[in-house]
Amino acid sequence: MARATSKILLAVAALAAAPAAEAQLGIDLTAPDKKPAPPAAQKRDESLSLPALELGKTAPAAEAKARLDAAKRLLDEKATETAALAFDQILREPALAVAHDEARYQLGKALARMGLLHSALATFDEVLAKGPGGSRFYGSSMEWLFYAGNKLKNEQPLLSRVAKHARDSFPPGFEDRFHFLLAKYEFERGRALADAGRADEARGAWGEARRLVSLVREQAGAAAPKGDAPSNEQGDVYAKARFVDGLVLYASGDDVGASEAFKQVVRLTNPKRGRASDPQLRELAFLQLARIHYQNRQNRYAIFYYGKMPWGGESWLEGLWEASYAHYRIGDYEKTLGNLLTLQSPYFKDEYFPESYVLKSIVYYENCRYPEARRVLETFAGLYQPVYDELVKTTAAQRPPAAYYDLLDTDARGGALPRRIMKLAFTDQNVRQLAQSVAEVEDEMDRGIGGRRSEFRQSALAKRLGDQLRAEKVTLVEEAGARTRAKLEWERDQLRSLLAQALRIKIEVSRKEREALEGSLARGSQVEVVKDLKYSSAVSDEHLYWPYEGEFWRDELGTYSYTLTRGCKDRLSRPGTASK
Repeated sequence: MARATSKILLAVAALAAAPAAEAQLGIDLTAPDKKPAPPAAQKRDESLSLPALELGKTAPAAEAKARLDAAKRLLDEKATETAALAFDQILREPALAVAHDEARYQLGKALARMGLLHSALATFDEVLAKGPGGSRFYGSSMEWLFYAGNKLKNEQPLLSRVAKHARDSFPPGFEDRFHFLLAKYEFERGRALADAGRADEARGAWGEARRLVSLVREQAGAAAPKGDAPSNEQGDVYAKARFVDGLVLYASGDDVGASEAFKQVVRLTNPKRGRASDPQLRELAFLQLARIHYQNRQNRYAIFYYGKMPWGGESWLEGLWEASYAHYRIGDYEKTLGNLLTLQSPYFKDEYFPESYVLKSIVYYENCRYPEARRVLETFAGLYQPVYDELVKTTAAQRPPAAYYDLLDTDARGGALPRRIMKLAFTDQNVRQLAQSVAEVEDEMDRGIGGRRSEFRQSALAKRLGDQLRAEKVTLVEEAGARTRAKLEWERDQLRSLLAQALRIKIEVSRKEREALEGSLARGSQVEVVKDLKYSSAVSDEHLYWPYEGEFWRDELGTYSYTLTRGCKDRLSRPGTASK
């Protein structure tokens, strides 16, 4: 065997050293005008000229299998870094091409186990690009694609890849997850088309989303699929699909159908049902139900569903703010002011709810509490006029998209005003998720690769992965910056409108105060515009009455009710500024 190997080496050396040998293979480097020999002739000449290569064909295959088996044993023994380097070395040797397909798949697995998720996804992309017929590891790579994608904070990388391979087959047991993700992708595509004014195309995308939702089976939420990759699916896939269906119906103008879909999500996510728990999805379903009822001026139903949102949940503060308007609509000023007290507490000083001050001033105005209304408006102007000025300055500058992301990164480490600007940008879900992806990529470069032992950190594999991650970061930063600018411009215009609205309310307050003063001068005595109101401190058995003394306790947030002890002597009609 050693003698045969030496013959191979000699033949290859002769091929590299002698130009005449290249001519024997049908490649004429000296005559570009000459047509190359037909493929069949090339094969015939090669077999005749280099018998040594034919004799040694089994040697690379045997070596490839041995090298691959050794690397897989390292992976099984949890020596993941060493295994990844071994798989990468196999991929770098053309003579081991027979093992490249599996080595690439196994490298993706190793990177995923090391927590290098973005690098793993890029590696699986190379396998999936060959299609189901081009790689025998296509199905397994798709399973690992779901595994790695589900661990990312931003779902968009997984969504885009699923959409890219929508026409290809997918592994058994993953049909429901595949259809759900495609449905979500089509819904978001339809929303983007609608925003661009392409209504017909948007309806087509939403119709496709509903078709895909209908393919998700109800039993999908009961058990996780089994495959080569470990399952990390969280929540009920069927319930998630029904939620997307509700969003599509709502976007299409079918409020009744959307309500039924969201109610079904609430039932499916009930912990007593024994299905996969998904408290966040349940919270979002309650929020959407509340919004639909609020939009249709069914305020008490809206208040009911807002009240179902769990205290301290991810969307709880947003629901508390929206519920304030529903309480205002039915004349429950005490609860409106109580909710606003929570929103404006020191616990949420960096949150962005400028309209809460406008609503608060309107409530005081409608109850003839003009001095309080004026103070609220002055506080609002003091807090948000600088924010508006900063937004005008920021959006007026001609910056490339990447500079807007750098601005966000700087603001995160700045003072109160810059932090508020950053919070404002992050109210856009796309900006927030893109920023999370950038942070993940940076962490993967700095700690995921840079924090490993020197053998891995200084390897060719680490350099290649680092180059890929830097290119991915550039793309993410560009998109995040562009979306940040659009968000800040929109909020700048909204804040300008709120400041103008506050000025109109202030003028109206001044007019009412002037009328009261003129009445007092005409009568020769002070004219009272407010009177003492009857009130009670009685509460339900589930609550305890405790007078507010300027202190905020975390467990009390969201439970406040501001008692109006004085109000209009003659009830005022509501101004048009109260509409939302």
